[in-house]
Amino acid sequence: MSEQPYDPYIPSGSNGAAGAGAAGTAQHGGDPKTQQVSREIDDTIRAMRSNIIGVSERGERLDSLQDKTDNLAVSAQGFRRGANRVRKQMWWKDMKMRVCLVICIIILLVVIIVPSAPLGDTCTREDIAQEAEWISEALTEVLNQHAKPIWVTPFSKRWWTDPVREARRQYAGARRLWQQGCIEDEHHRTARQTYYKAIRQAKRECWEAFLQGSQEPGHHPPGTPPTPDEAARCWLALKYTKPQDQGTTPTLYRAQGDTQAATTFQEKETLIREAAFPQAPRDRPVQCPPLGNAHTEATESAVKQALFSQATQKAPGVDQLNFQALRLLWKWDSQRIVTLARQCLRLGFHPPSWKVAKGILLRKPNKTNYSLVKAYRVISLLNCLGKVVEKMVATQIAEFCEQKQTLHNGQMGARRHRSAPDAVGCLIEEVHQSWAAKQLAATLFMDIKGAFDHVNAALLVNRLEAMGLDGSLVNWVASFLSDRQVQLVIDGHPGLITPISSGLPQGSPASPILFLIYIQGAFPAIEQATPGIRALSFADDVGLIARGNSVQGVCSQLQAAGEAAIAWGIENGVQFDHEKTEAALFSRQSGRRLREQIERARITIRGHPVSFSLEATRWLGVLLDSGLTLKAHYQDRLQKATRAEARIRALCKTQGLPPGLIWRLQKAVVHAIALYGAELWWRGQKDREQGLQGLINKQARAITGAFKTTPIGPLVREAALEPASSLLDARQRAYAARLMGLPETQPARAILPVTFREGDCHAQPGEQPADDRTWAEERPPRPLGQYLAWKVNQTLATDPSGGFEQAEPEGIDFPGIIRVPQADQAREEAHKMPPQGTFWSDGSRLEDGRVGAGIAWKTEGDSQWHIKGRPMGKGAEVFDAELVGVVEALQEAEKQATRDPVTILLDSQAAIARLRHTRVGPGQVAAIEAANLAQGLVSRGQAVTIQWVPAHCGVEGNEKADQAAKAAATRPPIPTGGTQGQLSLAHLRRTQTKATREARERWLREAMAKRTPAAQRTYRPHRGWRLDPAAAGAPKALASRYYQLKMGHAAIGPYLQRVQAQESAACQGCGAPRESVHHLLLECRERAGPRRTLFQGLREAGAPRPATREIHPEVRLFGDPRATPAILRYLQDTGVGARKTPREAQVQARAQDEWGWGALEGAEQMEGD
Repeated sequence: MSEQPYDPYIPSGSNGAAGAGAAGTAQHGGDPKTQQVSREIDDTIRAMRSNIIGVSERGERLDSLQDKTDNLAVSAQGFRRGANRVRKQMWWKDMKMRVCLVICIIILLVVIIVPSAPLGDTCTREDIAQEAEWISEALTEVLNQHAKPIWVTPFSKRWWTDPVREARRQYAGARRLWQQGCIEDEHHRTARQTYYKAIRQAKRECWEAFLQGSQEPGHHPPGTPPTPDEAARCWLALKYTKPQDQGTTPTLYRAQGDTQAATTFQEKETLIREAAFPQAPRDRPVQCPPLGNAHTEATESAVKQALFSQATQKAPGVDQLNFQALRLLWKWDSQRIVTLARQCLRLGFHPPSWKVAKGILLRKPNKTNYSLVKAYRVISLLNCLGKVVEKMVATQIAEFCEQKQTLHNGQMGARRHRSAPDAVGCLIEEVHQSWAAKQLAATLFMDIKGAFDHVNAALLVNRLEAMGLDGSLVNWVASFLSDRQVQLVIDGHPGLITPISSGLPQGSPASPILFLIYIQGAFPAIEQATPGIRALSFADDVGLIARGNSVQGVCSQLQAAGEAAIAWGIENGVQFDHEKTEAALFSRQSGRRLREQIERARITIRGHPVSFSLEATRWLGVLLDSGLTLKAHYQDRLQKATRAEARIRALCKTQGLPPGLIWRLQKAVVHAIALYGAELWWRGQKDREQGLQGLINKQARAITGAFKTTPIGPLVREAALEPASSLLDARQRAYAARLMGLPETQPARAILPVTFREGDCHAQPGEQPADDRTWAEERPPRPLGQYLAWKVNQTLATDPSGGFEQAEPEGIDFPGIIRVPQADQAREEAHKMPPQGTFWSDGSRLEDGRVGAGIAWKTEGDSQWHIKGRPMGKGAEVFDAELVGVVEALQEAEKQATRDPVTILLDSQAAIARLRHTRVGPGQVAAIEAANLAQGLVSRGQAVTIQWVPAHCGVEGNEKADQAAKAAATRPPIPTGGTQGQLSLAHLRRTQTKATREARERWLREAMAKRTPAAQRTYRPHRGWRLDPAAAGAPKALASRYYQLKMGHAAIGPYLQRVQAQESAACQGCGAPRESVHHLLLECRERAGPRRTLFQGLREAGAPRPATREIHPEVRLFGDPRATPAILRYLQDTGVGARKTPREAQVQARAQDEWGWGALEGAEQMEGD
């Protein structure tokens, strides 16, 4: 008898199902019922066994395991006799399998996850290419194994819930019965409407849950601020409200009037590739210079900056690895990324896998005919790891260009501190200067055709070499632009990967600066060919400005300049689009004769006539009219901002986003649209102020959920929005302060008058223009620069005749150690500091505005404190004094003969953060001087450490330095070089902040003064012009009731009676004759229980409980942010301020999309009419 394999589902000592049945029969003595049960058991066991065997046979891995199990099987009798031995054998075999599995995993980690060491200086280009490919493949494999996959199906709908599924099932059944004729049309129609209604309700509930940020009740308690993840919902919600574009690309044509149409995918792909990636000429081969030393700049900090400065939301390339994945790789193995980037620069090589781009076809905005191929652009999605190297290269090239001044001074864009408003501001200032000289001014606007797509790689490489760029960077650019490939994606359908031979990829961080270098020779050529022309540009938009005494004179200059531009373009492979060429003439003169001359004037460029535009001309997003009033620009921006606000308003309804997230959207979107270019046109115009104030009022209502009759003062204050007048003034002063902080090489800095920038107390006779001080007069001047200076001067309490702090080119970063420990640790370390080489620095400001810096130290073997102070006068801040104190300490350490390590302790973290870099900004001069002094100490072997210490914590050295600073502030300032009387940029910013705060508080007082005395007593804002943190994070419906009650316009008795929503003002809870805010919050008997909870919450928050003798205690509670969470809980528990409506009315309002207080606001509007 053959042995059967061991089966755990069969009892020991039995032979299959028969054995089990026999055993059962013998045991029970052959009872018929027992035999029947035994047979049923046997049948069940056989069925189970057959199912198990079938499952095992269907799986490949189970087949192999079954074979091994059969080989190791023992008989039932042998298993009973040697059970222990068999268990030991199986345990050892299991252990062997486990050991083998562990060894395989280790081998997998060693071979796949942890390969050979990072690249070294002996690697080749092939090694770099393999390393780049391996990183992509390994990272992809790791993410595929550990990252959660996303499966998008037609059923991937969050709103597809059980009620919708049940309604669909019932409708399907009703539809079948209706088709069979078993039910009437009415029953079928009812089931269908129920199904569609369930879908609409589920969608609405899902959308509301998303906006409120909680899928479960109680997930976000009222009165708690949103978390960072919840705060990101506002941008996702705004994205959902964006209008959807047309899904498909229409039939395309090469040009207007062309009869050859591209209808299929292949035809469109061919046409787009010909237009976006033209064939480059092959007459000029690329010649690269010898390699240089650019790779030495590829430090870990530089690579990290290039990686983490790019947003994680950027779309990845063909490998689907975004910057979030690269940040994870940086945590795992940052050195591998650093060495790869360094070796790419060392050999001037860009790996081939990084040159494959995914070309996304996008429509250019505001085009009238999207059947033309020129109405589209192709954006290249590149490898994100390659973008890190491209970003680092772009930074090095840009710094080289700024240091050597190789670019034209009028080139804006892709350069630090040069924005589009700066270019427009330079144009406006140039025109104002011509008007001051009694001249006309005209501008020719030209656009470079194709821009990035038509760049010739050979010409670009030759120019980089000619300007003296490092050889490694030149070689890298040549490698970056050669052998590129693109995969076009049209309407979501990818094409084939094909090679391209020209152009800079749109989407690369290196492309903008390379394009500026490519066209930089055009502007000197134009200005040399046509004296008197000033060239300005922003990327591929060029503006040529001419000044003259007649219309014909400026036409001749612009025509010559245009011809020079075309001639230079022909020689250098640059084309100008004549269809986009425009001209504008600016004059404050008026009259029919001048108008006729302008209408007849023509500028002919290579046979294409260009006439002066009689309407406003758009350049860099600004509409420029002939008088430069920018009225058309203001109206255009206000209309766009109003449309954006209406789009955001869909997210601001009763079940919408919390007020804090709405505030973010309103500031980031609506304000940015409305105020673009406002610093150039704002001159105190009342009509424009009123128009912008109306938009701000709409924003405030959307944030707070307040009624339309709510007073404007409290409304804008509770929404934490700036009133229009102070908002425009602050923006204009901030723009002037920004220009003040630019280096002298920036053309936008010259917008401000030189007498204001540098002062006139040191000027020699004839050195400065005699008429350059109109900014100091009482009346506002007309020129832009003079007006900006006048605006700033109105806020200064210190005489600006000494000028302002001058910005300088960036220097080296601080070479020492900068530490900011925790407060307890910093205090403990400060008490243990050795006297040798330890300096204490501090700054102080007296009540009259005078500032001083002081240092204190001890010398070796001397227990006496040495102190030194430096007075700085009224034109500086404590921030400046802290930096000057560090400089004084470093100078004193340099004088000492010891070589001990130097440690400087100060209590200003802002000053310590300023010392970390030498970029343009407040305190730059002191930061550069401190870095240079520290470098000198480090070079002679002394370590330098800057460390933070808490202020006024009983540390003797810090107190001595503070005393020295206070004593120095009382003395007159010491002249140092040419900086006597200069105002610091930090002082300028503080005065502006103070002026803005005073302006909005004055506006609120004036708005409140228009209300009755009783209304003024019933409102008290909390301190600080910001949103209440608790109300900002509360659900919108709850926060709206809070704001309505606080501002005195809520859905309570007197208000509902006034708008005829109810017959009396009586309390609906206890029947009191008047339902006021005071009564609902503190007196209503029906709400005694929640009121006890309210008082308990006030006690826990530290807010004083209302007293009997107190007048209007509710006003004090609403004005105390500590009481806000307790009030919100009270409103949530009691429903105070919520309008009571019948259930049917709520359902009807929801079905008609009447959110919140629509009916009540309609009644208000009817009452107002």
